[in-house]
Amino acid sequence: MSRALTIVERVVPGAERAEYLAALPLRKQRAASVPAHFWVFEHASDRGRFIEFTEAGGEEALAAVHGTDVAAQCWREVQGG
Repeated sequence: MSRALTIVERVVPGAERAEYLAALPLRKQRAASVPAHFWVFEHASDRGRFIEFTEAGGEEALAAVHGTDVAAQCWREVQGG
């Protein structure tokens, strides 16, 4: 099965960081229900700069996670592991 991925960079102001982090478990749970995988990484030296990865079985699943058409930001797997 071919996989698909979205990568979103977010810069979260310090005053909003705690709220952003608190919302991540619900977003991960929502992705898992699709099913999709959801990971978030924070830049090692630039606090508040995040990269969000969402990976699923196809664009339709990613659209269900994001609630939008993801075609413009979607990456398709060309070789699996």
